[in-house]
Amino acid sequence: MSTPAMEPAETGDVVIDHQQRAVYFLQKGREFLAGGDLHQASEKGWGAAAHIVKAVAATYGWSYESHDEFDAMLEQASALARNDRIHDLGNAAHYLHRNYYKRKALLNPDRIRRNLDNVDELINLLRPLCRGSRE
Repeated sequence: MSTPAMEPAETGDVVIDHQQRAVYFLQKGREFLAGGDLHQASEKGWGAAAHIVKAVAATYGWSYESHDEFDAMLEQASALARNDRIHDLGNAAHYLHRNYYKRKALLNPDRIRRNLDNVDELINLLRPLCRGSRE
């Protein structure tokens, strides 16, 4: 396996689009949670995490084409940022994604809210790594 690039690649609007998608999906997740749609709240949280990771991957020219690569991308981002919390916060996204397969009676709104908050923290930790970040 080759060493991933650690210098930003020229990617333009792709990175910004993924960042905007991440923020949008997090907002929609909170709206769905407030409305009681726990499955959609969870999926939007997963989507937010996936898009912010895609933004970092696009910035650095890393290949990220499937769900299977999510953890590898988090590891690379964590190493780049020198922040182990990034990978830990990715577990919140996995939790949210798994909710898609659960019956509503088994979903916990408070835990979903906490994990949406964790995805929010993940977004805030990863945005500075993105070219075109609007901070």
